[in-house]
Amino acid sequence: MTLNLTNRAISPGVTTYAYAAGGSTPYVYTVLPGGAGGSIGSATGLYTPPSIIDYNSPAGFYETIKVTDALSSTATVQVLVGTPLLLFCDVLQTGLGLSSGRVYLWDQKLMQPKDSSLYIAVSVLSCKPFANTNRLNSSGNSEQSVNMYATLQLDVISRGPVARERKEEIILALNSNYAQAQQERNSFYIGKLPPGASFRNLSQEDGAAIPYRFSIDVAIQYVVKKTVVVPYFDSFSDPTVISNP
Repeated sequence: MTLNLTNRAISPGVTTYAYAAGGSTPYVYTVLPGGAGGSIGSATGLYTPPSIIDYNSPAGFYETIKVTDALSSTATVQVLVGTPLLLFCDVLQTGLGLSSGRVYLWDQKLMQPKDSSLYIAVSVLSCKPFANTNRLNSSGNSEQSVNMYATLQLDVISRGPVARERKEEIILALNSNYAQAQQERNSFYIGKLPPGASFRNLSQEDGAAIPYRFSIDVAIQYVVKKTVVVPYFDSFSDPTVISNP
């Protein structure tokens, strides 16, 4: 028996189906404890992620879904519940066929490869808001959103020449069918490379630590949403000023 997902990387607010194959029906779907905090229909397999990501969760951004068939056989699968930046990393990881952890977000130092495989480090060079809203949702609560524009730096690194030979596959991954589907499902947009965009050869900067390193910048737009369970106000009343007696 196997267990798969219609979409294995999603953002809060986007659902995915788990579906089993093989085994004996009926199937019962459950979410294992200690994950991202979502829920699943035991009979339907419809997984609903948490509305807010718990950044302090020991499980990180992953949820493990389990299916049990009529003969008590089981299978599991993991779903990533992440921000647009994490979903961007997933696009690269999927497009280049890399294992988990080979594409990562970093803020301070590049991770020095300990093997000859390919690594891609994604950093945020700049991030600025360009629109925000606060409106009434169907439940009568305040739903806020902010549109962001970020410039990302992608560093392709390896101890051997694989970074030099495979760096162009990044462009293919960002323009793949999977990338297009993820952008449409999860409300983010990967910008087209501007004229004159090129890979910068930074191999000499790290000396023998990282012999091969190439860098290129990519733009991304995304939306961050938050629902506040308080009444929505369509106008602001004048505050009451109480003077001292």
